[in-house]
Amino acid sequence: MRSFKTLFIANMKMILRDKQAIFWMFLFPVILMLILGSVFGSSGEAHLDIGVVDLDGSPVTEKIVEALGEIEAFAVHEGEEQEILEKLSDGELSTVLVLQKGFFESLEVGKPGEATIYMDKSNITTSQVAASTLTQIMDEFAGQFVNAPEMINISQEAVQTDDWRYVDFIVPGIIAMTLMMAGMFGLNMEVVKYREKGILRRIKVSPLPLSRFLGSGIFVSLVFALIQTILLLIVGFLAFKININGNYFNIAFVVILGTMSFLALGFLVASVSHSLKTAEMLTNAITMPMMFLAGVFFPLQILPTALVIIAKCLPLYYFGHALREVMVGGASLISVWVDLVVLAGMGTACFLASIKFFRWD
Repeated sequence: MRSFKTLFIANMKMILRDKQAIFWMFLFPVILMLILGSVFGSSGEAHLDIGVVDLDGSPVTEKIVEALGEIEAFAVHEGEEQEILEKLSDGELSTVLVLQKGFFESLEVGKPGEATIYMDKSNITTSQVAASTLTQIMDEFAGQFVNAPEMINISQEAVQTDDWRYVDFIVPGIIAMTLMMAGMFGLNMEVVKYREKGILRRIKVSPLPLSRFLGSGIFVSLVFALIQTILLLIVGFLAFKININGNYFNIAFVVILGTMSFLALGFLVASVSHSLKTAEMLTNAITMPMMFLAGVFFPLQILPTALVIIAKCLPLYYFGHALREVMVGGASLISVWVDLVVLAGMGTACFLASIKFFRWD
């Protein structure tokens, strides 16, 4: 245990002293996220899209709808209830107000008029602001017509929508890409360097087990993976208010599994590479296509069918998809079991193959 701790501390110090490694591990992904988030992440909207369904059709409800249309901050969309609620579910609207049938009749007999506000669960802060404004306007008009400013009974319901901003999409993708690059260019390159310098041969004849030597490096990689993830999430939240709806344990599990899988792939590259130059070329040949074809920067829906098929053959796609669904979508691990099985299967296969092809010199 003492030797493992010593190796762990030594590996940490080696990484922290390498300024280039610090830049590519921490500063580069943060800069990339800030650039993409600033250019594409802002919705650019100066208004809130509000859906209104008037099931009553009375003078009071018509005045309420008319007043909402005069508010510059609101873009009012009228229609049938099912149609408007579908738009909310699709992310086209922020909030929906449904004025129930019999609204005015209830006010006339001294009973509260019934209304329902449906809010976007994925952007609850904006929806609450809109709901508060809607409630205030309806109270004012109720007071004008029946001299009872609080004669409206409003129920609120949260609706889970598919409205993801680009920054919500890109942050999990950048995290997955960063961890892939760290796994592919980190420990495996060190193994190749040690082989070229004869260090692996010395370890072979020393009392130190190879498993302990590599285990300390793997543990360091996992620690830095979690630090990178936390840093990117903090920057994403502070800069763009990204939606983090998932369970933090589930997020950490996906991060660790994905990192381990790409560490295994990197170790396989190190096992079959005869030199550092060969390892770098092979690693670039593997990572570069995944960076641009695995749906890290743009959703697959906008890609041609052929590229979608290619993307789903790349492990980074499943890492990014699982991380995105768990982190932003709030999905459970069971919901992304296919992604987890693919990552675990790839990692296991690469690890077994690397053992078979591993060379000490």
